[in-house]
Amino acid sequence: MRTLLMMVVALAPLGFTQAQKSQIEESEYIEDDIVHYGTKIPSELSDLPVAVRVAGLDEISILPLSAADAISMDTIIVTETRNRDRKFDIPAKIEKLSGAQLENLSAVHPAEALNTVSGVHIHRGSGMEHLTSIRSPILTGGAGAGSFLYLQDGLPLRSAGFSNVNGLFEAHTELGAGLEIYKGPGSVLYGSNSLHGMVNTVSRMPDGKTRYRILAGEDGHASAAISHSNVSDQREGYIVNLALAHDNGFRDESGYDQQKLSIRVDEGLGDWDMIWQVSYQNLNQETAGFIRGDEAYRDDTLRFTNPNPEAYRDSRSVRSHIRLSKDVHRDDQLVIIPYARWTDMEFLRHFVPGQATEKVGHWSVGALNTYHGQNYLVGFDADFTSGYLEEFQAGPSVFSFVQGEHYDYDVDAVTLAAYGEYDLELNGRTDFSFGARAEYVNYTYDNKIDTIDVGRFRRVDDRSDDFFIITPKITLLRDLGDNLNGYVRAVRGARAPQVSDLYSLQTQQQPGEIKNETLDSVEIGIKKGFEDFNFEIAAYAMEKDNFFFRNSAGLNITNGKTSHRGLEVTVDWDMREWLAFSGNLNLARHTYNFDDAASSPSNTITDGDRVDTAPDVFGSAVLRVSPLEGLHTEIEWRHLGKYFLDPGNKQTYPGHDMFTLRGQYEFSDAATLFVRVDNLFDTRYANRADFAFGAERYFPGRPRTLFVGLRGEF
Repeated sequence: MRTLLMMVVALAPLGFTQAQKSQIEESEYIEDDIVHYGTKIPSELSDLPVAVRVAGLDEISILPLSAADAISMDTIIVTETRNRDRKFDIPAKIEKLSGAQLENLSAVHPAEALNTVSGVHIHRGSGMEHLTSIRSPILTGGAGAGSFLYLQDGLPLRSAGFSNVNGLFEAHTELGAGLEIYKGPGSVLYGSNSLHGMVNTVSRMPDGKTRYRILAGEDGHASAAISHSNVSDQREGYIVNLALAHDNGFRDESGYDQQKLSIRVDEGLGDWDMIWQVSYQNLNQETAGFIRGDEAYRDDTLRFTNPNPEAYRDSRSVRSHIRLSKDVHRDDQLVIIPYARWTDMEFLRHFVPGQATEKVGHWSVGALNTYHGQNYLVGFDADFTSGYLEEFQAGPSVFSFVQGEHYDYDVDAVTLAAYGEYDLELNGRTDFSFGARAEYVNYTYDNKIDTIDVGRFRRVDDRSDDFFIITPKITLLRDLGDNLNGYVRAVRGARAPQVSDLYSLQTQQQPGEIKNETLDSVEIGIKKGFEDFNFEIAAYAMEKDNFFFRNSAGLNITNGKTSHRGLEVTVDWDMREWLAFSGNLNLARHTYNFDDAASSPSNTITDGDRVDTAPDVFGSAVLRVSPLEGLHTEIEWRHLGKYFLDPGNKQTYPGHDMFTLRGQYEFSDAATLFVRVDNLFDTRYANRADFAFGAERYFPGRPRTLFVGLRGEF
């Protein structure tokens, strides 16, 4: 009775009617951008800009979340429209790892976080290298670089035709507000490279806090990240982030050093809101190569060795953009994002015979321009890029990998795109949307050396190539009641060829024969959100045409066809205040839909063969226990099923199971001690396995490793 009386007294000044007061139930939950403590507020009341506190145990609070807190939540997504949207209202299976989840994981490599997400598994290479799979096999070379779009705050890290297969190491995930993973072809806002999926790193907004994280681990790992923020009013503030990392590596001569710096400034310019961001990244890595031989990853005399101590990767990048937004007629919004990017990289191609040195880089300028109406959006993007590639083999000739210059060329690229999307509410519970993106790409190629064939390498005369892409999208979202949404999504993804695919040719290829790669996708799913239990189920079918890849004979294939089928299940369950479970299960089947007689005789591709490095089953599960206030523990099980190593399906990797133990104790907001044990049972496994040049080869997984750290905010 005393509680009810205090609730009525507290709510009376807010102008609630008696009927409204009767709808309020005691609870604690988050809805949109409002956090509710002690009360359950019906949706028609949740937009009230109020804050009420009553002293004592019966405290009631209805507090609007700050923009910084909202964007850190796992229920708020910015990738779909570059604005904030509720995850459950988007007709696609987009995952988000919140800022709190990233802090809990304290990942050394982005793969450690992303591999907890359904539909995603990433093969770690040496140091910060990796290969990505999102509703796909593990893709390498131009296919790996061009099939996934890596973004920071909605802006691609690199120009579309100049992507990096290891692009995640350029993202500033340290002290980030979240990671968003968009699976399947992207929305109309994103063009080439958003084929199989996107990974967007969301930066923290200014919130007036200073955060830090210090981490130390075995094998000489040491890293530190600190951010300092200041807020002068609702529209103005800044944040500075610095991250430093050093690792000796668990294999011989496999260490790296990396530095990242980013700055964000929020400012009001009359009717415009301005966000200016600039970031810098530098990586100096001593790379360990593949170990070779039957199950070499199990051999203690091999798995700690480095057959390629001369290998390295040095990379630098700078990005800057300004986001200008303005509310216009009837709360419509105009967003203009001019940007500039620069990157430069040099590395040894240790993974192929000859081990040539490659130098590659580009600079680019452009703008993303979007008008958000009440139920539609239209936009226009433009980008100009100037890039270069040099490949030189200093060592002696090995087979057709000949000594001397392989390639030396410059490429200028112009990309222009227009897009639009319209949302139609069919009734009070069904939304239908359709849209399309049209994209034009022009490459102007300038060869700097002789146009002759040398070994397997073909250098061609100066030329210009044009590509035009149209990618339509249709979605249907249905409110099924009781916090249950169902959706159907049909969309085409497409990409223009990567510059390296077009102009780093082999002798059996002819210039101009490579076409746009397309991926047609149909997805159906349901999303259920309770207070303590949430789940999502999605099934997809995709057909890919003009798939560009390298076959078992090392030859470029320009017109491959593949099919992709899959089912993804995600569950989050807060069973008790002190006990929680989350997990995901992924069933997939990826097949070749063509015959390739040019493959090596022992690994000829025939229609229906399974695509290599594509497991049928994988997933993870996490059990969290909080036995005491401030003490949190969890154990994670990660399963990766068997997969083929070669296109002819003759060699296999048996898969593995990994366990990670985490624990943390929060002394105060200013200090949380955390501990992590990777590979708890010291399993011998391979981060990456494949079959090439007549042998099985592996990147062995790290043995059991202890990490200890301290983090906090003030």
